[in-house]
Amino acid sequence: MYSLWIPTPVGLLWAQATHQALQRVELRLQAGFPDRPNALLRELARRVERYFAAQGEAFLDLPLDYAAFDPRRIALYEAVRRIPLGETRSYAQMGKLCGLTPRAAGAALRVCPFFLVVPAQRVIHADGRLGGFAGHEGLKAWLLRFEANSRQV
Repeated sequence: MYSLWIPTPVGLLWAQATHQALQRVELRLQAGFPDRPNALLRELARRVERYFAAQGEAFLDLPLDYAAFDPRRIALYEAVRRIPLGETRSYAQMGKLCGLTPRAAGAALRVCPFFLVVPAQRVIHADGRLGGFAGHEGLKAWLLRFEANSRQV
């Protein structure tokens, strides 16, 4: 198992990976475990840096470990990964695309273990409300504003 702490403007990211795929990318309050990076985690760190430098990073080709997920959840995460920077989709749109109810899509995104890599912040309510973000609604709004501005750069 490999891990790496990645500092960002919104806090520390803790990433965990195997040789082949990312297993977890989480926003954390403080560092805890020692770094033990591999090439994949170093590449993630480079891309996170590009993302926060407003260089349009999409993370789309980074491999994710989906071993514990059912096919509809995998389809949802992959569909969300394809939402372009600076754009949003509704929970209803994403659910319909993946055979889930809007509520199920929201629940799956709320527990998504791949912060930024699966840009759950880009999925909002059909009426424009942001919706939840695992208790970080202010962060969701900040990321959406940042991405809108990044797209204009």
